[in-house]
Amino acid sequence: MPDPIDSDARTRHAQRVREGQVAFNCGKFFEAHEIWEELWRDLVGRERVAVQGLIQIAAALHHLQQGRSAPAVRLIDKGARKVSQNPCPELLADLRVDALVRALARLVADLGARQAVTPDLSGIDV
Repeated sequence: MPDPIDSDARTRHAQRVREGQVAFNCGKFFEAHEIWEELWRDLVGRERVAVQGLIQIAAALHHLQQGRSAPAVRLIDKGARKVSQNPCPELLADLRVDALVRALARLVADLGARQAVTPDLSGIDV
């Protein structure tokens, strides 16, 4: 039988993932970053790395909202690699990570093609 503390921690972690997801999907990327960063402090291993990837992606999209595409592209690359290479099916089960990574690849390609144009981020969610 699993330790109740572990079960409670998993429940809290899942709740923080969902809270970050809601903020992210509303375009509140900085808020999502903060929520996931708080969660990240409690994690270890693959879960920690994958959530760090979500944090970097949220920070990147916040940079784009502020018109800073160069740091955004670097963070998107780092974050997308982390969430792709460190799957944690249980913790991120409700997130559409693969769709997010594909949308980010299109976004980066679009940024490269249009240079300084601020992209529409409304269709990017997780």
